[in-house]
Amino acid sequence: MQKRENLNQWNRRNFIRSTAMAGGLVLSSSAIGKAAPADAEELNIAIIGIGAQGQQLINTCMKMTGVRIQAICDIWENYNLKQGSRILTGFQQEHKTYVDYQDMLAGEKDLHAVLIATPDFCHAEQTVACLQAGLPVYCESMMANRLDDARKMAQAAKETGKPLQIGFQRRSHPKYQYCLDHIVNETKLLGEITALNGQWNRPVQTDRGYPRRSPLDEAVLNKYGYRSMQQFRNWQWYRDLGGGPIAELGSHQIDIFNWFMNTPPKSVYAGGGTEFY
Repeated sequence: MQKRENLNQWNRRNFIRSTAMAGGLVLSSSAIGKAAPADAEELNIAIIGIGAQGQQLINTCMKMTGVRIQAICDIWENYNLKQGSRILTGFQQEHKTYVDYQDMLAGEKDLHAVLIATPDFCHAEQTVACLQAGLPVYCESMMANRLDDARKMAQAAKETGKPLQIGFQRRSHPKYQYCLDHIVNETKLLGEITALNGQWNRPVQTDRGYPRRSPLDEAVLNKYGYRSMQQFRNWQWYRDLGGGPIAELGSHQIDIFNWFMNTPPKSVYAGGGTEFY
């Protein structure tokens, strides 16, 4: 049995600050204040998407007292969902499992928030549905792989009045906060910032593969927007599903620029080739 840390200084209103540091998670403390009644003993959350990132979110949440993962959802029932359920069972955490997120929303009536860790192209539909169900949402980055989908998410949050946070975890990192608050704004050590440069180096990602005894049925793949297991496992490299490295990694750098400059870019241009896209 795995032991949950007894962190007395943490409660349902501020646990999210810690998880933001650990995996990209999650909602702000003000969002949590709106998520559950003030007298609630536990924060009941659900996680949609139980791949590597979703499993990391499970482990992070389970370090906090007063947090209950009530339900998990993933279309890969024979692998991802089993892995997530095994982790929760190790923490003696009772939970329900779902393949379809719509069934989860219909079946779980006492949730306080939802965490979304699915491929980018799923984010808009799932986020909007959860917000319209009255649930605050934390969604992993990228926000969406199309601008109109991102706008739909923002509009749904505005219309429902429910909090929506995207997983740009550097905004929760004390080093970045210190740099902005003290070096940039307070001491103005850098003077007037006129240019920002970002760089991220990572080798080309190899094919992730999958256990040959646990593939998804073709009908299930097609239902949820995939043509094959290879595409399902490597969705970041398909334009209809993700945005490649500039979305997966570059978005974090770009978010820092927007944050520090307190303004969006006025124009964008790209250089290079697409030989390996």
